[in-house]
Amino acid sequence: MFAGINGKTLDPKAKGEIVVSTLSRSKRLRKAICGSCLIAAPALLLVGGLLHPEETADAARQYEIISSNADRWELAHWFIAASMLLMVGAVLGLAHQLHERRPAEGILGGAVALVGVLALFAVAAAETVVIPELGRSSEADAAALYERIFAFGSTRWTVLLLAVLLLPVGLISMSYGLYRARVAPMWAAVALGLGALVFGVALPTGSAVVFAIGLGAMVVGMAPIGWKVLGETDEQWEHPPRLGARPAT
Repeated sequence: MFAGINGKTLDPKAKGEIVVSTLSRSKRLRKAICGSCLIAAPALLLVGGLLHPEETADAARQYEIISSNADRWELAHWFIAASMLLMVGAVLGLAHQLHERRPAEGILGGAVALVGVLALFAVAAAETVVIPELGRSSEADAAALYERIFAFGSTRWTVLLLAVLLLPVGLISMSYGLYRARVAPMWAAVALGLGALVFGVALPTGSAVVFAIGLGAMVVGMAPIGWKVLGETDEQWEHPPRLGARPAT
């Protein structure tokens, strides 16, 4: 017999049941976080993309757009920054779905995607804090300062901006793994891959329409996977079953 709480005793079997129950709650918490992030992350990113004002390569024109839409610019980047925080859980959830059947895509694709997540969060956070304040400034040299930042960003930040492209690259790799592993609906895996590809194309072009199409496809691909994760049992979460496979008898 084992000493329990408040002087009560527990036999070995009861103690084992308590440990199993605790582990089960821990698994359910991880499952709930990853499933919720798979649904919320692309949705918030889509909202941020739809709110984002027009982007142009002309620094003077871009400053005019920001100064007339400073609040909208700031809000859009808050949504994007928040989506990247949730995207960490989403990427980990996708990687977990692949850990048994397609570990290469899960580990390598997840690692590449996470680098892109961190890069996009850094860009979004910087543009949330600094750029809108320049747009709101009444100082005469605010436009000139923005143009200097714009020029700096087009050269010194090239590596960071290129790193953002690793997010769609990683998601495409993971979508291929999901397609091959059959642990998610095939159409969802295809939608995720195509959405990530279009999203990657939209990043350097700044096209709002292409951006929205890509993110919309990512929502269509990731949200059903998240809903599936939320509905999984502990056993299914630990060992994602192949869809369409008959249960063992």
